Amino acid sequence: MGGNFLSGNITGGWGGLRDELVTSGISFQAAYLGQFSANPVGGESQGQSYRGDLAAGAFVDLQTAFDIDRTYFVTSLDFEQGTSSLSPEHVGNQFPVQLSSGDDKAFVRLVHLALGTQLLNNTVAVNGGRLLADEQYANLAQACNSLNQAICQSPIAAAQSISFPTYPFATWGANIEYKPGFAWYAKGGAFLVNSDMFDAKNGGVNFGLADGSGPLVIGELGYLYGKTPTVQTQGFDRGVRPIELVSTGTYKLGAYYDGEELSNLSTGDPQRHTWGIYAMGEQRIYGEASHSDDGLWTWLSLSYAPPDVNEVQFMVAGGLSYNGLIDGRPDDTMSFTFAHGQFSDRLEDQGGETLLEFGLRLQAIPSVYVEPNLQYIINPDGLGTIDNALVAGVAFGLNF
Repeated sequence: MGGNFLSGNITGGWGGLRDELVTSGISFQAAYLGQFSANPVGGESQGQSYRGDLAAGAFVDLQTAFDIDRTYFVTSLDFEQGTSSLSPEHVGNQFPVQLSSGDDKAFVRLVHLALGTQLLNNTVAVNGGRLLADEQYANLAQACNSLNQAICQSPIAAAQSISFPTYPFATWGANIEYKPGFAWYAKGGAFLVNSDMFDAKNGGVNFGLADGSGPLVIGELGYLYGKTPTVQTQGFDRGVRPIELVSTGTYKLGAYYDGEELSNLSTGDPQRHTWGIYAMGEQRIYGEASHSDDGLWTWLSLSYAPPDVNEVQFMVAGGLSYNGLIDGRPDDTMSFTFAHGQFSDRLEDQGGETLLEFGLRLQAIPSVYVEPNLQYIINPDGLGTIDNALVAGVAFGLNF
């Protein structure tokens, strides 16, 4: 979910209280995402699973609330519940087909706890605290039309191999971004990472320095092509100003260095120091100029990491999506997604795993959507010993 919320909300304005709080600089958001999935064909065994995720948080504009210039505070919690996840329990594949890739049936976790500010006439943005890397780096809006968690939010090899902070697994971090205009930006950040950050038992409050911890340092350059006036709802990681311009094309180049303790895939010995690179972009190729999100979009992501400690050394992902295909229904989306992950050549018995996905998101009302979905997993886990799997499911989202 990662702070991506629908445009409306079921609970309305709370009798005027919600609007009064926003005027005072305080806004609350909450959303629930549910996913039911089953694999009637293929995988290690046939089964079904339901996973639900409730996210809630607060955004405080400190300039409005306390006259602290261009500064904000954000905090959020996440609650996951349901049965064990389909991928580890039944499909046996690398790319998790549902919200959670683990088998924890329920847990509550602190996600965001951060401060941010804007400097130098709003050309520099800085934030720090408990943060997520996938909200800041290696993400594409159109990739999040996929339900497969290898695709949304960061469709890169790093998210499959190292302790890359994806939602809801936040960690200590800091970012700085320079954006002198609309066309391009440069950003860099550092996060304290270790494998314990994914443990459901710590609840996201493991504030100390765990064994094996190390810095994950990321840099990214981006270019935004075209611009269309619009207004977007701020997510948990946004600044204090609403976004008024949206690109019709986004292109990104990034690299990272990871200093946490990992295991050498050949020897099993502890090893620090690895790295990776990625290139990605999305482009609207057909649509009405007056609506930046409408029309046909395409996107592609390429990433590489060295095979010595990275289980997935190469990943390519991409897709097509059409927003507003039917007249009068601008918020419906039809999408096709593919991904291929090539396992490390140090894993002699593993080749590559491929994912094909088709989804149709139907906006029932501004605060509710329903999304039937099909996924087909080719060569699960790259082993050649697990039958190709068909996964059928339906997801729904509610904004409160």
